[in-house]
Amino acid sequence: MLGGFESGDLLIVAMLVVLEGMLSCDNAVVLAALVRNLPKEQQGRALRYGIIGAYGFRILALLAATWVMKIWWIKVAGGAYLCWIGLRALSKADEGPEGGGLKVRKLPYLTAFWSTVVAVELTDMVFSVDSIAAAVALSDKLWVLIAGGLLGILAMRFAAQGFIVLLGRFPRLERAAFVAVALIGFKLVATLPADLAREPYPVLGSYVSAAAYTEEARDSAPGGWHWGEHLSLSPQAPTAPERSVLASGITAELALAEPGLSDDALRSAIHERTEREYERAMAVWQLHLRPLVHIDGVIASIVVALVFGAGFLGRGRPDAPTVAKANRERAKSEPVARP
Repeated sequence: MLGGFESGDLLIVAMLVVLEGMLSCDNAVVLAALVRNLPKEQQGRALRYGIIGAYGFRILALLAATWVMKIWWIKVAGGAYLCWIGLRALSKADEGPEGGGLKVRKLPYLTAFWSTVVAVELTDMVFSVDSIAAAVALSDKLWVLIAGGLLGILAMRFAAQGFIVLLGRFPRLERAAFVAVALIGFKLVATLPADLAREPYPVLGSYVSAAAYTEEARDSAPGGWHWGEHLSLSPQAPTAPERSVLASGITAELALAEPGLSDDALRSAIHERTEREYERAMAVWQLHLRPLVHIDGVIASIVVALVFGAGFLGRGRPDAPTVAKANRERAKSEPVARP
């Protein structure tokens, strides 16, 4: 990934912070739900420790972002985990609309507090996979990705603290969050590569850039459906971009555009541009063209916003067991009248 500083990089950092906030809204609610069963004085600490771990994971994942994107089963496995979290929480209907937080299973040799921290950490990691993929699509500069990602995580930590209060006021919000989690889990599972079941189709023609490769791949597609960069269904994936095809096209283009370049300068320019465009083309292939179903962050954020909006529609009514429990607690606290 490239370094250097340009004025436009600051705008990309701001976009990454906003994107992280949009993609992590459901994450913040889930983290709040995970720590709700801890004593109040431990909730902030559990979030803090979990977020510190998320910082470390995010930096390591960004350093290996290209490698992570190539391993498709990481996203699918993470999506299955999110589906499990969401459906597990929604299946506990007997706990009533007041919820009470997601019950974290106590791990061997760990206290309830540290078991919750591990759950927060694991959830952060899974959500980070989707955020990293979206971030890499915006920039190939490592410092830009790290700055935007870490600022976004910091914002998410304060959002999670605020959602703890909101969950008490709007009980339906917790269930809405887990519906959103299950939907995002499905979104990740749906990125199963289409070439697992069918041979990829060849990309016809030559291309000199990642954008040109994308256009050629879609023009050569035997089927499927695309709505811009936002939504696509691809029952058959294209072949991956070829570095040799890019190098050939770029060589011919630069030779015409820069006839005065020396051989060494021309070779250097061809190599630099080929590597840059090849990385971008591979990212497009992995994120948009290879998956069976691709749903980008904009569409996912709109769906999540609508689901959360339903969670704010009413404060909910406590069920009978909750009311009975409250009455018992009140009876214990009231002095017994003596005759």
